[in-house]
Amino acid sequence: MAKANASSGNNPKRDDAKRSGPVFIVKPVSNKFGIDYLHITLILLVLVLIALAISLSNFKPTTIVKTCQYGVVNGTCSQPKYTSTNAIKAAEHVLADYAVINSTLSLLPYYSLVNDSKAEYLVNSSMWLVIVPYINPFTKEVLNVSMLLYGSNLSLATPYMQMIRPLVNSSNYVVAPGTVAMTGKAACTYNTSMPVFLITDPYAPGALASVSKAINMSKLMGPKINMSYKFIFSDYSIALYKSYGVAETQDLGDYLACASQQSKFKDFISNLTNIYSGNPISNYTLYQLAIGSGLNASMLNTCMENVSTALDYQAKLAQYYNITSTPIFVVDCKYLSIPETLNKSIAYALNASKSIASSR
Repeated sequence: MAKANASSGNNPKRDDAKRSGPVFIVKPVSNKFGIDYLHITLILLVLVLIALAISLSNFKPTTIVKTCQYGVVNGTCSQPKYTSTNAIKAAEHVLADYAVINSTLSLLPYYSLVNDSKAEYLVNSSMWLVIVPYINPFTKEVLNVSMLLYGSNLSLATPYMQMIRPLVNSSNYVVAPGTVAMTGKAACTYNTSMPVFLITDPYAPGALASVSKAINMSKLMGPKINMSYKFIFSDYSIALYKSYGVAETQDLGDYLACASQQSKFKDFISNLTNIYSGNPISNYTLYQLAIGSGLNASMLNTCMENVSTALDYQAKLAQYYNITSTPIFVVDCKYLSIPETLNKSIAYALNASKSIASSR
C-alpha cells in the first residue's frame, strides 16, 4: 500500500495529464503537402463566405404584387387612364342622349337607377363595362342596361344587346332617377317658389294628360313650385297643317296658352279633354268651351290678340333647351323630366337647391 502511494507521488507527468482535459489530435491529410483536415475545413468555410458575398452583391429585390383592383399586366398592377367614377359618369351622359330618340328608348334615362351603377375595367380589351339598373316602366321589373366604353376616352363602344346607339352626343347626363341634368344651363333665381314649366305640342300624345299632371302637381306642392305652361308647334302640329290648315291647327295652342294664364285653367282642360279627339278644334268651339269653363272673356280676348308673340317666345325657349320631344318638363331651369317621373325630379331639385343654399 505504502509502495503504491510512493509510486504515484513520484510521477508528476502522469498527474498533469489527468488535470489538463481532452486532447485533440490533428492528423495531416498527406505527408507530402502538410495540410491537415482542420485547414481544409477553414478553407471551405472561406469559400462558402465568398460565394455568399457574391450572391448578395448581385441580389435584386423581387417585386411583390399585391391584390390589384384592375388586374395584372406583365407582373404589375394595371392602372387604367380613368377611374370607375369617371366611367359611370360617362355612362350617364350616354343614357341622357337616349332621351331624344323617337322610340320607347327615350324613357330609359328617366327610369335608370344611376345611383346603383357599377363599373368594371376589362384589362384584356382595355374597356370599361358599366351596368346600370333601370325600371321597366311597363312591367315595373328591375332590369340592367350595360355598355362598353373605350378606356382611352370613355366614348361608347357598344351599347347593350339590340339597343341602337343614341343619335346625338350631348353633354347632358342622368343625375338621379327621373332627372336629366342639362350641362351649361344655370339654375333659376328665385326666393320662394322654384320654377317648373311644361313644354308640349298641343297634339303630342299625352299632351293634355301632362297638363293635368302639372296642374295637380302644382296644387300638391303649393308654394314650393311655380308651374307654367309653354306650347309649341312641332312635327305633331305640322303633320296636320295640310289637312286642317295652319291657323285652325294652331288655334288649340292659342287657347291653351291664354287659358293657362287664368285660375280656371283646370276646368278648361277638364272640359277640353272630354271633346278632344286628337284633331284640331274650330275657333268657335274653343271659344265657347273657354267661356263655359269660367274663363274671363275680357282677359281671354286681350291675350288672344298678342298670343302669337307669346308663342314665338315659347318656341325660342324650347329651342334654347334643345327640346325635340314633348311633353317634357324643365325643373329649376336645368333639369329635364317626363310626366311620369316629375315628382322625383322636383324632389331632387328641391334637395339640391337646399344643399347649395346651406353651403353658402
